[in-house]
Amino acid sequence: MDNHLNIQEAIFLDETALAALMNPENPRYAKARSLFLDLHDLERNYVTTNSIIFDLHEWLRNEYSYEQAEYFLNAIDKAVSKGKLALISGGSEIEIESRRLLIDRPELRFSLSEAYTAVTMSYYQVNRIFTFNRNFLMLTNLDKNIRLIPSS
Repeated sequence: MDNHLNIQEAIFLDETALAALMNPENPRYAKARSLFLDLHDLERNYVTTNSIIFDLHEWLRNEYSYEQAEYFLNAIDKAVSKGKLALISGGSEIEIESRRLLIDRPELRFSLSEAYTAVTMSYYQVNRIFTFNRNFLMLTNLDKNIRLIPSS
């Protein structure tokens, strides 16, 4: 993981936010771009997981083109090299805790991927997430300090 930035002050980018930013045809593209530029003006830094990057790369390749997927990876690499984005490589501990979260808190109705994001945010004490995934509204049931961007 790249530690050039303070992870706790960063905003977690989930798959829905990154997918909206990467696709001008996405109905949320304009809102995502506007919010992202506002956050950029505030000089916010970002964090996401390698698993999100892997999934988006595959999605872009399958739905659009290999070139679009490579463009995405190059943009991610550039953000990491500039110290604007940190990539978190999970690990077995976070994977085990994600599964445990599903078992212990079934009322959250998270997918395993959503639980992985929740556990990662908790582990790294990240309390802001840029997402269009309505399921993440349940994050506030885990931690009252978590803020969703955009707010609902």
